[in-house]
Amino acid sequence: MKIVRMLAALVAGLCATTVMGAQGQGAYPDGQPVRMVVPAPPGGPGDIVARALAQQMSGSLGVPVLVDNQPGGASIPGTRMVARAAPDGHTLLLTLNVTHTQLPHMYATPPYDPFGDFTPISMLYRGYSVLVAHPSLPAGNLAEAVELSRRENISFGSAGAGTTGHLFVEVLNDEYDAGFTHVPYKGSQPATQDLIGGHIQLLFDSPATAAVHIAAGRSKPLAVVSPQRLAALPDVPTAAEAGFPALEGSAWMGLFGPAGLSPQVVDKLNRAVVQAVESSVLREQFALLGVEILSTTPEAFAEQIRLDYDRWGRIIKRLGIRQD
Repeated sequence: MKIVRMLAALVAGLCATTVMGAQGQGAYPDGQPVRMVVPAPPGGPGDIVARALAQQMSGSLGVPVLVDNQPGGASIPGTRMVARAAPDGHTLLLTLNVTHTQLPHMYATPPYDPFGDFTPISMLYRGYSVLVAHPSLPAGNLAEAVELSRRENISFGSAGAGTTGHLFVEVLNDEYDAGFTHVPYKGSQPATQDLIGGHIQLLFDSPATAAVHIAAGRSKPLAVVSPQRLAALPDVPTAAEAGFPALEGSAWMGLFGPAGLSPQVVDKLNRAVVQAVESSVLREQFALLGVEILSTTPEAFAEQIRLDYDRWGRIIKRLGIRQD
C-alpha cells in the first residue's frame, strides 16, 4: 500500500501546486518564466514527473517554470506548438518518445521533423509497462491470455493509435500469432477507466497507475515489459521470462526546445535538469513508481533518439501501421 499512498500524495501535492521560482532576480535568459509544454492531460504519471521537474528547475534557474498541458491530437498539436516557438529558451517540450520515434513514421507527410525542428536538451526518465487484465479475464499470465485470444475476441486497449502500448499489441499479434482486438483511446486515463469498468479486457499501463488498481483488486498483473522485474511488482514476471522476448522496449520522457537554441541556453537547461535528477528526494519518490530518473548530455540524448527512431521505424513499417 506504500506506493498507493505515495502516488496519492504526489498527485495532491504536485498537481495542485503552482510552480513558482525566484522572480525579479534576472536569472536565466532575461529573467522571464519558462513555459514547459506537456502534450498530455493533467494527472497522469508523465504530468506528475513534469511538475516535479518544473518545481526543481524553477529553483535552479531562478525563474518560474510553468507546466502547460496540451493534450489531444495524438500529442501532435502540443509538440508542433514548440516546434514553431521562438528559440529563446522560454518555450520547452517535455514529451514521451512516441512523438519523436514513432508518430513521424505513421504519416506520408510527417507533422514535424523530429530532428530538424527541435533541440534535444536531456532525457529525463525511462519507464516500463505493466500488462494488466480485468479480474474477470480467465487468464493468469501472458501465455494464457495469448492462447485465449486465438479462440475468443479479447479487447486490448491502448492510450491511442501509434503509442507504445498499441505497438506492443501489434507485436504480440504479429510475432506470436495472437488475435487481440486493439481498442485505441484518447489517453491512458480513459483506457484505464474502461479496463476497470470491464469494457476492455487488457491494457499496458504504467507501474504507478497499475499498482493502485492492482492493490484495490480492480485489475490483475500478467507481465511487465522491462529488462528485469520491477521493485513495485516483484512477483510479476517480465515478458521475456514469460516466453515473449520480442515484447521489449521502454518509454522515455525527454526535454526539448525548438530548433536553434543557443549552446549557452542548452547548457543552462541541461545543468538544471542534471541538478534536479540528482536530488535524492526526487529519485526515491519516482523509483517507487517504476520510473528510472536520469539525465543525459544533449549529444547522448540525440543519439538515443536516432537509435529508437530507426528501431521503431522498422517495426512500424513491417506492421504497416498508419495514421493517415
